[in-house]
Amino acid sequence: MTLLSAFPDLPIAAPHNGGEIVCINSMRSYVLASLSTNTPLLVIAPSTRIADELSDEIRSLIGNHVINFPAWETLPHERLSPKSDTLTTRIKSLHQINSSKPPKVIITSIRGALQPIVSDILDEELISLALDKEVSMAKLIERLSYFGFTRTDLVEKRGDFAVRGGILDLFPSDHEHPIRLDFFGDVVEDIQYFQVSDQRTYAGIKGEVIIYPGRELLISDDVKE
Repeated sequence: MTLLSAFPDLPIAAPHNGGEIVCINSMRSYVLASLSTNTPLLVIAPSTRIADELSDEIRSLIGNHVINFPAWETLPHERLSPKSDTLTTRIKSLHQINSSKPPKVIITSIRGALQPIVSDILDEELISLALDKEVSMAKLIERLSYFGFTRTDLVEKRGDFAVRGGILDLFPSDHEHPIRLDFFGDVVEDIQYFQVSDQRTYAGIKGEVIIYPGRELLISDDVKE
């Protein structure tokens, strides 16, 4: 990172200059990456497009220490829900920010910074799945419904899940492909990815799979009543 080494005093000098740094657009990512070496940064971009550009540029400089916190695509008065993958990314980002190893740089747009966040979303226990782990299928089905997943006959899109005997298919919004869980009783015997087109499995999963909610406002039975 030779260009960043050209600014060794920047992280120290910035706070003593009223917090204002002026640079040309082509240098903004290098400056922000340099500042992040000493302190975590919250970067608010004027638009989603610029936030995405900054995320890619800074990630190429400092690696996966960058989170792009997206804004909803919809406005409050519209009768449309934000995309499920956007909601999941927002929730996943909040958990990463609240973890023991938070990111060095958080990037969002003005809309992303102004949109409200449910205060207790981080209190929800996430769904953890792994080989040989004991998991009640009945409770898992109930939990997936609570997390905003939709039960269907066939998993075709993000946010779907389906049950056939001891097999549970689900498509988490932060995954490229859906997941198939094979249960033996209440024990997860096998976890594999499968293709939506032909519903055939193609790759096993050995590590832990974390399932995040597909919506920010989780409605329990108590709230419904």
